[in-house]
Parts: sequence; C-alpha cells; structure tokens
Amino acid sequence: MKELAKKAASKLKQASEMVIVSHIDADGISAAGIASQALDHIGMEHEVKFAKKLDEAYINELIASKPELVWFTDLGSGSTDILQDLDCIISDHHKPVESTGGSKKKPKTLFDFTEDDDMPVSDFLQVNPHFVGLDGSNDISGAGTAYLVARALDPELRRLSHLAIVGAVGDMQDRELGRLQGTNRDILADAEHFGVIEAIEDVNFFGRETRPVWKMLQYASELEINGVTDDYRGSMDFFMELGINLKRGENWRAWVDLKESEKKEIIEALNYYVPAENFMGEVYLLPQEKKGTELHEAKEFATLLNSCGRYDAAVIGLDVCKGDRGEALDLAYGLRKGHRKQLVDSIKIMQSVGISQMEYIQFVHVGDMIRDTIVGTVAGMLFGSGKIDDKKPIFALAEADDGIKISGRGTRQLIEAGLDLSEVMRQAVETFHGAGGGHNIAAGATVAPEQVNDFLELANEIVGRQLA
Repeated sequence: MKELAKKAASKLKQASEMVIVSHIDADGISAAGIASQALDHIGMEHEVKFAKKLDEAYINELIASKPELVWFTDLGSGSTDILQDLDCIISDHHKPVESTGGSKKKPKTLFDFTEDDDMPVSDFLQVNPHFVGLDGSNDISGAGTAYLVARALDPELRRLSHLAIVGAVGDMQDRELGRLQGTNRDILADAEHFGVIEAIEDVNFFGRETRPVWKMLQYASELEINGVTDDYRGSMDFFMELGINLKRGENWRAWVDLKESEKKEIIEALNYYVPAENFMGEVYLLPQEKKGTELHEAKEFATLLNSCGRYDAAVIGLDVCKGDRGEALDLAYGLRKGHRKQLVDSIKIMQSVGISQMEYIQFVHVGDMIRDTIVGTVAGMLFGSGKIDDKKPIFALAEADDGIKISGRGTRQLIEAGLDLSEVMRQAVETFHGAGGGHNIAAGATVAPEQVNDFLELANEIVGRQLA
C-alpha cells in the first residue's frame, strides 16, 4: 500500500486545487482532518465536504461544481460505477465494487497505472487494502489510508498519525484482539516515534478519562457481572467493598484519577468474575492533549467526532482534528452531551418497538423516532445485552430524506461463521437500485419504502446461505 500511496500522492501534487469528500463518522472525519492538513502543508487550495453516502444525486451535484480533482476519503470504493465523470483519487478501506462504466474504461487500481498511461478523466486511482489482499474491517481504516497518502506527500506529515489511530479505534478495529493489528500497527509505530500516541496496557472500558469510575463499570459492555454491570447501585457497591473512595472533594473520580495500587486491586477483583483478556487491552493515549478530557484517549476522541457527524456538524469535528481547542471544541462537547442522552433514549425506543425475528436475521423498524445517522450504532449496542439474539445479524430501519435507511450490524462470531453484510448490501443495491456498502460486520443501504419487505426477504436468504 505504500507504493499505492506514492502514486496517489504524485497525482495530488499535479493539481492546483481540489475538493475533499469524506464520510460523517469518526473515521471519515479523522480522514478528512488528515487530508486537509496534508493539503494545507503543501499549500494547496481545497474545500472539504461531508456525505452520509454517495448516490447519483450527490455525485451529479459534485460534478456540476466542476472540481479539478476530488479526493474521496473513507468512501468511494463502493461507488465507482457513478464516479466516471470525475477526476478523483480514493483512499478508502471499504470493499470495492467493479465499475460498470459502459463504453468508458474501467477505473484502474494503482497496480495498473503508470506515468505513461493515456488516462482519460474518467479514470481514477484507489488506495484500498482489499486491492492488496488485506481486510479493510481490521487491517486499516479510512483515516489510515488517507494517512498513507499524506505520509507519501511528505514524511514530516507522520505527525498526523494520531488521527489515523483515532479513526481506526472509532471504526472499532481494535475490538477483535483488544488491540490494533495489521497495517494499523505500522501507523502506531509512527505515532509512538513522533510522540503523538502512547500505547499502554490497561482496562479497555469506554469512559476511562471522563466517566465516574462506577459509571464506567456500570456500562462496561465487555463485562457481564450479575448485580454489578447494568446496575447503578451494584457498581457503586463493588468499589465501596474494595474500599475505593469514589470521590475527591465534590467530584467523582474517573479511572485516570485512581492510584496504580487501586487500579491493580480493581483489576484483580474483576478477574475473579471475568477472564482478564475480556476487559484488558491496548489503550491509546494522546499525550499532547489534556489528561481527563475526551481528547486524551483515542476511543473517547472518536466518540466526540461521531457526535459531531451524527448531528450534521462534521465540520466541527474537522476543526477539532485540525487543532481548534476553542469554539469548535466547546461546540463538540455540547454535541457529545446531547449524543449520550440520544443514545440512551434511542435504546429505549428500539426496545419498546420490539425486535422482529426471521429465520436467519432480526430487524427493527423505528420509523422517524430515531435519527437515521445513529440507528445502526444503537442496534449494535444491543448485542450482548440479552435483548436480541446474538446468533443473528440485526438490521435497523429508519426513515431518511431519500427513503428508508437500513443499517446492518453483526458480531465477530457471525463473521467467523461466514457473515458478510457488505455483500448483503451490494446485492440489495443491485436489486433495488439503491445506494449502500460497508464492511462484513457493519454495512448500510437506502431503499424505497415499498421495497423494505422485499429487502428483508432477500437479506434473510443471503445471510442464510452465508451462515450455511
């Protein structure tokens, strides 16, 4: 992929101005932050746009603006059939699809490109792990592929490697092994060398920086301790029985506020109930950020960015990635606070609507009660809660501006059994002429309201074949 990135960087340098188009989640915002800072570094004029998805309407609007060159980050590989009239570069990690560009030449991978090629405007370059036999769901993120291109522009841009780590963690690429793997580890080495990331072995719970320690334990999805997790009083009692003081003055103590001896005692107590490998792992700290804030730890940083993207404010997250620690950060904190409440309320709504079961899949249709940008996140949070069947993927449906948004979520166990949700969405897009794509474990599509039942039947059939 280093060679792919070099050729992409070479094409970037030939442009005088460009447009960056990126996805709205944490990975996409991190990727846009890397790409924008890289272009700032080489003095190139550019504009950054964000998109929930790429469909013909969005692409036609983009074409009408007549950009010289477009850099798609964290999206594009699943939409090459509608990008033929754009001169563009794609740094993405989603599963690519073949172009159906008719009489036009199909887009090339970088392996097919040479400086002597007679390349029409419709041809473009892709930096994507799937082209080199790697899995984009855990080897590298969209931010990671953007980082490879930035690093190829100038080795000094390795100082942006922390954003590639935030993007990977935001895409949950550390979940399978409790640590990043594959190409992500090469990027991590850059980040550690430049002092922008510190990797430590610690409890891998969300909220170690900002949540009261009892609340961190209460909502720890990695644990299932009867009477402790999902139990407000039980979680507090757990610490009190260990003699851990939960407050310092008037303030609740977070995990980062505890003494090392206290942390060790808590870990030993948790290990009595649950194997340590279930909740210990690699934690990625940003030492240049203030301790005890969302920006000091990659998982909380990523969640802050997600909060911006899910509420139509991805540009605020972009500004935070580019170093704004004033107004943009304050606005992001406000969105994060609202996001927490929205997720809690949305889980309750999804449970009240009820989960419907088919032979191989389960689904829930929430209509307009939950935003289409977070419905997949909420559905994924139900795995391991006992509220859904963990042996089936879940499809969450919500009303969107252009139809019904369908977000599929699975588990690593289902992936190992053969599940590939990106393939489900690809076939749905072909059948119903919608828009979609994603990874084997998480993918999405948009279809017309009257196509929902047919989509669910098709998804059930495809998943059944995959799991067989």
